[in-house]
Amino acid sequence: AATDARTRRDFAGAARLYEEALVLEPRHEDARYYLGQCRRELGQADAARVAFARLLELNPSSARGHLALGALFASPDPSEPMDLAQAEQHLRRAHEINGEETGPVVRLGEVALLAGRSAEARRWLESALRTNPKSVEAAFLAGYLGWEEGQETAALVRRVREAAKVDAPVKGVLSEGDRQNAQRVAAPPLSSPLGRLLFGEPVERLRANAAAGQPILESLVLQEWREVRRLRRE
Repeated sequence: AATDARTRRDFAGAARLYEEALVLEPRHEDARYYLGQCRRELGQADAARVAFARLLELNPSSARGHLALGALFASPDPSEPMDLAQAEQHLRRAHEINGEETGPVVRLGEVALLAGRSAEARRWLESALRTNPKSVEAAFLAGYLGWEEGQETAALVRRVREAAKVDAPVKGVLSEGDRQNAQRVAAPPLSSPLGRLLFGEPVERLRANAAAGQPILESLVLQEWREVRRLRRE
């Protein structure tokens, strides 16, 4: 019932039901995790943090628990407790636990980029793209770093376009289900720290263009890169 409410975006109702489930089974990890996500959706950052922290008390090796806390501590939302040092700590731990998932890798690239560690940011982002060439976020931010360095714009934009193509095969080896999963892992809901600050809207716009069969124009990508530059300087 909680899952049904959550998928209908009834986050208040879902949170109540997850709490009821936890009365019955306090060690239920899914209930702890999704309770935290519902609390984030409701703007209840402290309650979300408690839910994720309790998940990690139950299972210190929960990669998604560390990823969720990393996202929370790196969020630009004024209602959430930005702490980039804690964010990076949890994201690194998530990566240590599950090195095959691209989510923490992209997020670590974001944090390094905002911290002014451009070379490190590029290493994280390129690593994410090697694992999942369909990560629009990684291609967009890696392209931004190249653009800032004066690399050829056309090639950088072409890479973003290729990542955004929703029907293109991933190196010809992944099944349809794998491709869908790769895209989901690249940008799981509420897991993008600083996403609204850096690229939440730009990447969604790029994805929408690709899904509608519309071309992703160089002018659109350049516009978004200029916006990232402005936000970084602020």
